[in-house]
Amino acid sequence: MHGLGFLSSWSNYKNAQSILTPPIIYANLDHQPSVQFEGFVEYAFDRSLRLTNYPTTYPTNLTAEMIEEFNALGSNFSTSADIVTAFLASPGVTIAQYMYGNATQKGTFQQALPPSSPQMSSTPNNASGPLIVLDTSFVPFIQSSSLSHVDADLYECTADFLMRYATPPGKSLSDFVAAYSTDSDANYGPFGPGLRYILAGIGYRVRGGIPSGGSLFNNGTTNNGTRTSNPLGGSCGIRIQPFATVLTSVYWIILGTVLMLFM
Repeated sequence: MHGLGFLSSWSNYKNAQSILTPPIIYANLDHQPSVQFEGFVEYAFDRSLRLTNYPTTYPTNLTAEMIEEFNALGSNFSTSADIVTAFLASPGVTIAQYMYGNATQKGTFQQALPPSSPQMSSTPNNASGPLIVLDTSFVPFIQSSSLSHVDADLYECTADFLMRYATPPGKSLSDFVAAYSTDSDANYGPFGPGLRYILAGIGYRVRGGIPSGGSLFNNGTTNNGTRTSNPLGGSCGIRIQPFATVLTSVYWIILGTVLMLFM
């Protein structure tokens, strides 16, 4: 999926402070030793990226603001490293720091739904859940992992399992499809509703229409209130303490009770 565009451009390319930017674009001028700053370039995936708690704030707009705050578009520098140095000393760096801070806090970024268009679909084919939440659990930020996968905990046992950053060892794609694909998504195999609407936002045509939401989050219960089981092992978003930890806890509870009885 990364090769098809499910990948964010935002990263800390120069390992400078705690900042995130899209890649810096510069041009080598003819017959001159200098380079010219031409802005930051995003990927198609980033056009629909937005902040969960500020749904009208899109990083693509922050990119434009960052270029404006840097105020160096078209300026010449001796080297590409000099562009970075100048940027770090400009007001634009505060936006890059703001992005880093959000991209290392859980649940801060979503992928917005794409606009409807005849080229993609006229009507949605699924309204199963909310917008897809991207993975921002890594501290420090990890390029190609942070922002470029769905939240691993929220989608462990859902039809949108495919784009988590890791999967349980020894399980095949067929195992996951059999365990988590819903009746309405049976024809799509591992392509859950959230993945389909993200691909539509990138620009792909989606067979059957664009879903109007992703999978429902893992919540550990069924509709009748009983605990959900995970056919492939794990806990469906519910953290289970390691067995040794549980034994240790039981030991201290028993010991405490015995001491209370004989004191």
